[in-house]
Amino acid sequence: MSEIEVPRGLTGVIVDSTAIATTDQAGNLVYRGYRTVDLARKYSFGEIAYLVVYGDLPTRSQYLEFEEKLLSMSHLEEKYVRVIQLLRESNVLSSMRTITSALHLDGTEMLDQLLQIAAKFPVIASDSYRIYMGRDRVHASDLDLSRRVYHLSTGKDDPEKAKALEKILIMYMEHEFNASTFALRVAASTGTDPASAINAALSTLKGPLHGGANSEILSYLLKFKNENEGIEFVRKRLESKQLVMGFGHRVYKTKDPRAQFIKEELRKLIGDTLRFRIADAIESYMWEQKTLPANLDFYGAFYLNEVGIDEPLYTPLFAVARVFGWVAHYMEQYSNNKLIRPLSKYVGKVDRQVL
Repeated sequence: MSEIEVPRGLTGVIVDSTAIATTDQAGNLVYRGYRTVDLARKYSFGEIAYLVVYGDLPTRSQYLEFEEKLLSMSHLEEKYVRVIQLLRESNVLSSMRTITSALHLDGTEMLDQLLQIAAKFPVIASDSYRIYMGRDRVHASDLDLSRRVYHLSTGKDDPEKAKALEKILIMYMEHEFNASTFALRVAASTGTDPASAINAALSTLKGPLHGGANSEILSYLLKFKNENEGIEFVRKRLESKQLVMGFGHRVYKTKDPRAQFIKEELRKLIGDTLRFRIADAIESYMWEQKTLPANLDFYGAFYLNEVGIDEPLYTPLFAVARVFGWVAHYMEQYSNNKLIRPLSKYVGKVDRQVL
């Protein structure tokens, strides 16, 4: 087979097929054939996690069985808690990566092993953050997954806020061959175990150009007193050719439907307040100046702040949601595997002599 040279970053390159998610011709993110925003208006986080993993929406009994299974798998043994206490790692994703690599996973079924990791992620994230902050651990046992995630993340059992949180968790759950998912599939293609493949994804998600963007966005959004301050900040960034985090996307060139959905959910939470108007003004300015749409991280940072999530948990919660996409992609890769091993174009020195 002849060599094929492709763009750097694999821009516009289809490397494999998937039945899990896509972006349709109208620009809508689609999970298993359903528009994601339609799913988020009607179904729970747990129901959509089931859809992403198994391929179909669950019946009521299937859903309850799935939630009960995740709850039964969520317990974190004391030895792992002691490791978290010993490390007291300030970066929650780093702690999640360490604990994931150490997990003893029961059973021989790949899917069960993957679901054990997914079920423990909210607890590992919560314990890692709270132990570092010197707070008491939270023991949440609610059957509903989004309510349990919210309780673990905030220390509060608030069904209304949990319902709001699950909207963005659903948007974060899956996004075809994004960087972390592709890293997981590369790892899975080698035949490595589920924990190792998910650790590859976690390591990739940690990068500021992928999952780490929302933390930086919040740090600048909260300091503006009015729309003009926000626009002036962005103008200076653009003049100095610096990135404005929260804008642009490899897939979405006009609108990110996830961002627009969360924008409207944010409007429901806080109304047409000054904060909302500042974000909206920055979004409009970036489109006028650079034709770059706001991506999910832009409004997501504001949204997570408004539902009461502490900033160090933003990217970990991304992982708590995206892990179900990773589960589905590991199983898809495993079921029809071929080692992912591209070539490179050598541009170094040649014909050097050893003297």
